[in-house]
Amino acid sequence: MNGKPLFFWLGLMGAGFGLGSNLSLAAQNGGALTLQSVLTAPLAQQYGVMGAAADLADAKANQALVDSWYDPTVSVHGHLRAIEPSHAATDPNTRYDNALGISARQRLYDFGRQSLRSEAAKSGVTGAELTVFSVEQQQRLALLKAFFAVLLADQTYTVQNERMAVDFVRLDKAKDRQELGLASEYDLAVLQRAYEEVSFARARADVERRLTRRQLAELLGTPDQIPATLVAPKLAALATQKPPEFESIIKNLLADNPGLQALRAGYRASEQSLKAARDHNAPTIYAEVNGDYYQRELGSRDPLRAGVYIDFPLYDGGVRDASIGKAQAARMRLAAKIAEREAALREAAASTLELIEVYRTAATRRVKALEHYSDLNFTRKQTLYQMEKATDLGDAMAEESAAQLERMRATYALATYWAQLALLQGEPIDRLLTPAPKAPSPPLPTEPKP
Repeated sequence: MNGKPLFFWLGLMGAGFGLGSNLSLAAQNGGALTLQSVLTAPLAQQYGVMGAAADLADAKANQALVDSWYDPTVSVHGHLRAIEPSHAATDPNTRYDNALGISARQRLYDFGRQSLRSEAAKSGVTGAELTVFSVEQQQRLALLKAFFAVLLADQTYTVQNERMAVDFVRLDKAKDRQELGLASEYDLAVLQRAYEEVSFARARADVERRLTRRQLAELLGTPDQIPATLVAPKLAALATQKPPEFESIIKNLLADNPGLQALRAGYRASEQSLKAARDHNAPTIYAEVNGDYYQRELGSRDPLRAGVYIDFPLYDGGVRDASIGKAQAARMRLAAKIAEREAALREAAASTLELIEVYRTAATRRVKALEHYSDLNFTRKQTLYQMEKATDLGDAMAEESAAQLERMRATYALATYWAQLALLQGEPIDRLLTPAPKAPSPPLPTEPKP
């Protein structure tokens, strides 16, 4: 065994343990999954978006209900009634007073209350639409994080698998040396402990591969289609992209943040509702047409009536004051939420910009140093192996994979913060992180024919 290079054991363990990992996820969703396909996936069946869409449908239904206030109403009324006629009745032999009629009513004017209620309902729909967009973008951010989590879990598994292969070879060699009396029981125990530690870490990494995939499938709304293969996105350009100034970011997010806009739409609706509550006792003018059939004819009964009426409330028992108080409380609550959201947005923008700068500079320098060391270490170990001064490459390959893992962590963290910054400003995050289609190349100039 000692004559075989580490490449052999890495390949053997990668195949053997990979088959036993119970990661039977291949080909369940018909191919590799890309970041662009995840960020542009339909979200209509996702439970968070469905809840926001239900709120939007409720707001639209409320708007339709409010707007129907001026629609005409038609009703049928009637009664079956037996009577004992009075002595003064014109026809004392009549014993029944049945009637059937139809009425049509049309509201004409309510002195502005309906327009206020309509504006409030319209603002409610606008706020609900903004909330749907905000929830969709938050869901896409969660999908972005879940996508990166799968890629990081795969690379972590690769690192732990290579480290376990190295420790396995060292442990096996120590067993051979112990048989020859060249290694003690203590030396073997030290290597056995190291091997079991990395074996446990590898088992946990293998579990993370499956769990992160299931979480991604749940967020996509396809729990029965677990993605097997993901394509790592190319995001190196983000490290050279400079963020805007803090003042510019604050100006944009206070104007365009969808969650804040939704609260402001709700505040406008509350103001209209408050005005309508103050006009609660305003009169209402309406027209009404009645047609009736009476089995018993009386002088006060008309088969057809039409008229314009006014309804002027004089006393409502405190309903107006209660409506005003409720509307004022709703407006005050929304004003507090707006102030709270603005403060949270300023804090989130500041922290996001700071972290973007950290990952653009310090994290990038750290990763470059790790990659430089791992490259030199691999070259050194490879040279010693070729000169037959070493029997294997040791942990050089594991160091290479670990450096790649740190590169992925730094890049994906930077991409996540850029996505959060876009989300704060109400911008779709898929435009930021997915490549735009290339413009067609202009035709090459041709020389004029002689």
